[in-house]
Amino acid sequence: MAIYIGDKTTTAKVDRACVEKYGISELVLMENAASSAFNRILEIEKEIYKDAKERIRDTDLENFDLNIFSGLPFRKLGILCGSGNNGGDGFVLARKLQAIGREVDILFVGNPDKMSKSAHINYKIVDKLGLRIRYYNDIADLESEVESLMTKMDKYDILIDAIFGVGINRPVASKYRPLFETINSYREKNMTRIIAIDTPSGLDPDRGLPVSDKDDPGIALRCDYTISFDYFKKGFLNYGSQEYTGKVYVESLGCKKDILEEVGLKDRFVSNEDLVFDRPSLSAHKGDFGRVCIFAGSKGFYGAARLATEAAVKAGAGLVTLISDQDVQAVLAHNLIEAMTCNYGDQARVDKLLETSHSIAIGPGMGINQSSTDILSYISSKTKLPIVVDADAISLFKDLDLKDSYRYILTPHMGEFSRLIGVDADLIKEDRLYYAKKYARENKLVLVLKGKNTIITDGTRSLVNTTGNEGMARGGMGDCLTGIIASLAARYEPFEAACKGVYLHGLCGDLIYKDSFTVSPGDLIKIIPKVMKLMYN
Repeated sequence: MAIYIGDKTTTAKVDRACVEKYGISELVLMENAASSAFNRILEIEKEIYKDAKERIRDTDLENFDLNIFSGLPFRKLGILCGSGNNGGDGFVLARKLQAIGREVDILFVGNPDKMSKSAHINYKIVDKLGLRIRYYNDIADLESEVESLMTKMDKYDILIDAIFGVGINRPVASKYRPLFETINSYREKNMTRIIAIDTPSGLDPDRGLPVSDKDDPGIALRCDYTISFDYFKKGFLNYGSQEYTGKVYVESLGCKKDILEEVGLKDRFVSNEDLVFDRPSLSAHKGDFGRVCIFAGSKGFYGAARLATEAAVKAGAGLVTLISDQDVQAVLAHNLIEAMTCNYGDQARVDKLLETSHSIAIGPGMGINQSSTDILSYISSKTKLPIVVDADAISLFKDLDLKDSYRYILTPHMGEFSRLIGVDADLIKEDRLYYAKKYARENKLVLVLKGKNTIITDGTRSLVNTTGNEGMARGGMGDCLTGIIASLAARYEPFEAACKGVYLHGLCGDLIYKDSFTVSPGDLIKIIPKVMKLMYN
């Protein structure tokens, strides 16, 4: 199932569509949300237990804290509930957990007189069922009870956060700060896991940081897991958000399969439907797999050109030619036994290659100079082929007027993208999706903004990648990606080629990382054909 990405307005749109168009009441949605969260919590318990078993394996038991197994399966839970619908989800969840024999305490944070209608109905139910409810109504309560809560947390196997949902629009009230600080501090000192419902309380779901203003930097609960409903909050793409969200799960509200598309969501994570490769016919020849030109390398910078070229070959291109200066050709010609080489001085052959090719890549190891600028400008004027622009060529791209019907595929990392658009990297990180889409739309190109959860967008469509790992943070890895995408761009339209290429590149890295601490570009290139075979199947 496709996982969509939306902002905090999406929840209201979905709820309104469910109620007004399909007649699904708010109470039913609340029940569905709690049911989804309930099922996920049971799975999280298994995950934590499995992790504990792996940690104890091959460990010196004399120095291992066996208390990690205490309370499994989890028996004692605290549920922090607010007065809005997020708190209502918590009340329903408390009822469901108690029904299977769990010991549940409800810790109500807020004013009972200001509960939403649906939350109040579920509050009355748990009250009549006799669930334990403790109240933190005002600053006096908080000051006197925070220490008591900290003592109580010693007995909780899980603490569930259902105080504030996605609708929060101002920093957490100062009267609640001691409570939040205590919970965050306590989490760092013991084994109690904290699970957020929909979003960690106090977190801006659009930025992935605590809601703040000029006078208050804000505070949010730091959780181990977040159970988000129906869609992935776009702020969770912010690299800094993980210290608040922990591991994120997206669960269904059980309304309608296509409702997210109905309310206008287009951005989503890569899914199986995006990864289908065309099977070659039994009579296929090398021309059917595409001809690719790689413009790369300069004196002293040979590795990038070699990696990009070899990656293009291994990704299935029928014919690959490295086009470079004479020095690079002399060094690499005898190494690239599966690819051809050409130098800039052979103008007639370069023109012929451009005429007969299906895609081009330019940039790895070329250097930022007038010669590289001239080459990029010449290629762009000579052909209408898809062009993958990477590395040094990205820096040159912004100085040329090359807007042209989405045939360019730019592949910057964060630093390159920051320089390209003239926006500070820290600001971009708060909303990578926005800046990536804006640049792609305004410049009519496909942008591949590299990093964890690489974003592929043409300004209208946006896909977020799910493969790749920290072991791939190595020089030359981007050159491999350039070659892969160029190879696929010879057979697929640019956006599709970029999506398939990014996923394939990351999947290769993931398979290597299972057995190795680091992922080298050379090792990654070797297994491209094997991983493509897995994707075909």
